[in-house]
Amino acid sequence: MNRFAALTSTFLVLACLASSSAALESKVLTVTEKTLSVDLGPSFEIINSKLNTSDKGMSSQDFVVNDTASNGSAFLSVMSVYDEVMGKLRPGVLTELFLTGGLAGVEARGDRVIENWTATSSLGDNVTVNVLSTNDSRIASLGGNYDVAVWNLGGSNYVVMTSLLDGNNTTQIIKTLAIK
Repeated sequence: MNRFAALTSTFLVLACLASSSAALESKVLTVTEKTLSVDLGPSFEIINSKLNTSDKGMSSQDFVVNDTASNGSAFLSVMSVYDEVMGKLRPGVLTELFLTGGLAGVEARGDRVIENWTATSSLGDNVTVNVLSTNDSRIASLGGNYDVAVWNLGGSNYVVMTSLLDGNNTTQIIKTLAIK
């Protein structure tokens, strides 16, 4: 009987140890390399910067699209949102949130929205382009106006664009910019 009790105790201890060794899980963020593409003329080049990560639920990478044939360029910040709360928001809500924050920042320094127009993104969504007037001397030589737009590139990816290009090239960026 002592053997039976010892054997039973051993199986009971092993059963308890087996049930307490369940797998532990946690979320992990991974970075995946994708291709950013845009269809513009042969005089354009794209220059990128390093990846910026944040503990605030977003990562971003900045790009400058430069027209080597003229003085025009566009600044693009491509953001990936991984914050749990922001990830639950509809893309249109996040787009509006990013746009409102950006416009508030430039309006605080004296720039003002003077008009807006709409272009269609590569996903078929309407994108509002805000035209801003500024007294910034660096932009005065280019007419004193610039365009700002924010749109979803699919999934949790967004782009904030500030463009000093003409309307046709700004529209072409919105129409063809994609992550593949």
